[in-house]
Amino acid sequence: MEDIRKQKQELRKQLRSAMKNLTVEDIEIQSKSVWEKVFKLPIYQNAKSVGLFLSMPMGEINTDLILQHCVQNGKDIYVPEVGKNFELCDMELRKVILDESNSDNGMFHKSWPKNKWNIPEPPDSMPTDTAKPGDIDLMIVPGLGFDRSCNRLGQGKGYYDRFIAKMTKDGQDLPLVAVALKPQLLVDGSQKIPVAEYDRKMDMLILPDESIE
Repeated sequence: MEDIRKQKQELRKQLRSAMKNLTVEDIEIQSKSVWEKVFKLPIYQNAKSVGLFLSMPMGEINTDLILQHCVQNGKDIYVPEVGKNFELCDMELRKVILDESNSDNGMFHKSWPKNKWNIPEPPDSMPTDTAKPGDIDLMIVPGLGFDRSCNRLGQGKGYYDRFIAKMTKDGQDLPLVAVALKPQLLVDGSQKIPVAEYDRKMDMLILPDESIE
């Protein structure tokens, strides 16, 4: 386990360095290409509810386009809430409750309060409707890095590992579609993300120029 932890730490340094080379324009262009591929997936088209992260300010695929698409197509959206105690490394997904006053064509999150990583989270004023196993038809998952076997490297806190485990207990299935920008895929086909027992392989990885299952 210690060896895997060190390998992951080294990979995170490499991937974060590579992501810094992307301009804002690069991120916007690549994000658009990714979401256009996601919109065509039958699993997305058939999903009534989607678990979806809200983008970090920099260094990550922009989720604005898919938020708009979900709202316009009447899909229920569940977004992460980490809460105030960041040391717990625990995460829930809360259903976004919208009405005419706050839907804002899918840009509702722009006015939300931000957590310590400057990521919007649901305001206290929004009704609390926390995801339970079976509530989410499709989970769209972020990550820092991926390999061609659909193994995922997260930021290191384990939020998604724990959440996915909670949502897949008692035989419940939660389809996992990961999305990433080009520098986040390990270039060497023989290079693998080191995995531990608790790491969950993604069902599919969508990149700007290819899809991997």
